[in-house]
Amino acid sequence: MAVALGCAIQASLNQGSVFQEYDTDCEVFRQRFRQFQYREAAGPHEAFNKLWELCCQWLKPKMRSKEQILELLVLEQFLTILPTEIETWVREHCPENRERVVSLIEDLQRELEIPEQQVDMHDMLLEELAPVGTAH
Repeated sequence: MAVALGCAIQASLNQGSVFQEYDTDCEVFRQRFRQFQYREAAGPHEAFNKLWELCCQWLKPKMRSKEQILELLVLEQFLTILPTEIETWVREHCPENRERVVSLIEDLQRELEIPEQQVDMHDMLLEELAPVGTAH
């Protein structure tokens, strides 16, 4: 996922959020970690060490609690599993925390009158209608 988390994790701890400020540098490290390729290293030892370094630069384990790190990882994965249109819409609204992310999606579904289960059904129907070997 090359799309920046951007403002999706910008709230600071002093505002009651489990997210620390998520700046551009942090996003760069996240992208480097996610996009690192084995062939970029001289061997398995170097590859593992480089991934470890990139992960630490991104997640800052010396500054963040386990819960904060888990929150970042789950939020990133949650955003990647959303349908593209919803993911884009959520990112544009810069949610501060997981409750706000869920609330935004629920609000959007109510606004569009799409029950939660229909979002999955819509994707399933698209897959069934798409000819084999084509992407939708």
